[in-house]
Amino acid sequence: MRTKALLGLAVLAAGAVTCVAQQNVYSLNIVGYVNVPIQGDNKLTLIANPLKPSNGDYGVKNTIVLPDTADGAAIFAWAGTTWAATVPQWFGVPGASFWDPNYTNALGSAFFIQSPVAATVTFVGEVETGTAIPYTLNKGLNFVAPKTPEGKAFPGRDIGNDGDAIYRWTGSAWSGTVFIYLEGVGWDEGSGANLDGPTIVPGAGLVYNNTGAAALNWTRSFTP
Repeated sequence: MRTKALLGLAVLAAGAVTCVAQQNVYSLNIVGYVNVPIQGDNKLTLIANPLKPSNGDYGVKNTIVLPDTADGAAIFAWAGTTWAATVPQWFGVPGASFWDPNYTNALGSAFFIQSPVAATVTFVGEVETGTAIPYTLNKGLNFVAPKTPEGKAFPGRDIGNDGDAIYRWTGSAWSGTVFIYLEGVGWDEGSGANLDGPTIVPGAGLVYNNTGAAALNWTRSFTP
């Protein structure tokens, strides 16, 4: 079943990291691939592409390949203030499966994928490196992910407005544990630990609610 209405209600109720578990990251220098498992039975999985496609094409037709048996799978992306009108569907044609229509999800952008069968998405590309990797979180809800496949806390205790929130997706519902930003302290999920934010495994995503009046902009460094 298609779940755009359900998703709209879910985001208002509370909020994402993932049911994505046990990702494997393989790389040689800065080129490699990341395996991201997704659920079957038309359950939602919140994922993100943690690598830069070598040809620069972030369209789902180029970055995501599913088995033929995933016929009917769909991708739901957040467009800033509402769900994107474009909903790519997977047409499972033996030997010639394809997405239609195409949709672009940039590096650092998370999205839901819904599949009738469990599968593994293999993202292939290059690792983003440099001393000033840019991040932007617009006012309101942001479906986001780290731009590097490091498996570390995100976004860091130096990023946030007092009262901002991070929501995580468990695979079947929004987690009851919400990270809240406390000015001068960091990210608190109730225990006073994990002040840098939740740990995000490569290929996972989360939902960040920016309660400030303007976008949050910052940079991070990553040098292998």
